[in-house]
Amino acid sequence: MEEEAALPYPSSWNELPANLLYEITRHIPCKADRVRMLAVSRSWRTSLREPPVRPLPPQLPWLLRPSAGGPTFSCLLSGADEDSVHRFRVPGDLRAARYFGSYDGGWLFLAYGQNLGHTLVNLCNGRRFRLPDVVPWPTKAKEFPVIMLAATLSSPPSYTDDRCFGAAIVHCSPYMSGARHMTFWIMGDRLARLTIHPEIVYGLSDMFYEEMEDVIYHNGAFCFLSILENVLVCTPVLHQGDLQIQEEWLRFFRQDDGCSDRPVALARYLVESRGQLLMVLKRKCDLAGWPPLVFSVFQMMRDQQVAVWIPVVRLEGRMLFVGHGCSRCYEVDAFPGFQEGIYFLDDLHFYDVSRILRCQEYLCHDNGKYTLGQPPVVSRCFWPDQVMSNYSSPVWLLPEAR
Repeated sequence: MEEEAALPYPSSWNELPANLLYEITRHIPCKADRVRMLAVSRSWRTSLREPPVRPLPPQLPWLLRPSAGGPTFSCLLSGADEDSVHRFRVPGDLRAARYFGSYDGGWLFLAYGQNLGHTLVNLCNGRRFRLPDVVPWPTKAKEFPVIMLAATLSSPPSYTDDRCFGAAIVHCSPYMSGARHMTFWIMGDRLARLTIHPEIVYGLSDMFYEEMEDVIYHNGAFCFLSILENVLVCTPVLHQGDLQIQEEWLRFFRQDDGCSDRPVALARYLVESRGQLLMVLKRKCDLAGWPPLVFSVFQMMRDQQVAVWIPVVRLEGRMLFVGHGCSRCYEVDAFPGFQEGIYFLDDLHFYDVSRILRCQEYLCHDNGKYTLGQPPVVSRCFWPDQVMSNYSSPVWLLPEAR
């Protein structure tokens, strides 16, 4: 019987065959760590020019930390120590910007000088899109400066696609205490096309505005979540080049989630998960043995007669990353070693207009993971701790959508 031909051994690490390099990279979950590996050898980079036969591991959002000297990025896939912090070279004009959201594929919403030059920037390829700095107010004959607070898009940004719409929760009042509005534009606009005022709600002893707290694009419409946990569905329509918004209010009844003496929510988020819309509430908790923050999850159920928030008692293999305008859901099955939970960031000052205008500091330390249970568990999984920032709250940097 003929002897099997012996496989040739590489004479050096630089001569590793491409198929072996691809297999090695598949076992490095973080994309940034794979890039650092390829920086070791030019021959490795040459060998891996062709796309891999099997897809590389999917990515999770990075936590953008507004660190001194410019943003740094904490990556869950790289661990929970100094190796998890990625220090990419961020352009100089972005190192003190206020970040107010993100979009899939490395896009960040930001404002220069806290409230000027609203821009959408891609940290992966350097592309930029200017966003509207003024809105029509109160008629199209007048314009009023705007401060964007949270934003999202209908699709990946493009100047050539006239159906790439943007929506934002904004401050556009001469007073710091003015109510938040909603505004819309087509990508490339310097002037927002349309602004919707918040509705006035009359209580037993006073009146107040039903302001919006989050926005998401879902099933062809922008869905705004109000402080009363109702949803305003805004469907963008182009009519002879003019952007029009079809509005529909969903007034919700919320079933009890078992939380007695429920405190007022600190934040509310909308998340799309498995084709459904979820609402996540973040609240303070003073119960002995419980963490200082607790989260509740609800799923939207609606028919022609009624809309209801149904409590979700188990995440069933989901990881929820919550942030205003940029919440996302990922399946645990795609990330070996991870478990379900709610990843959150410190957005206590996200809508604090007085802090923005006075250039005051933002809290940045309350980031982590919440695991449902009795009692629930909060883990501080983003290294290192950072207490304050003088230019921004933390935000998620989102990977490519899959």
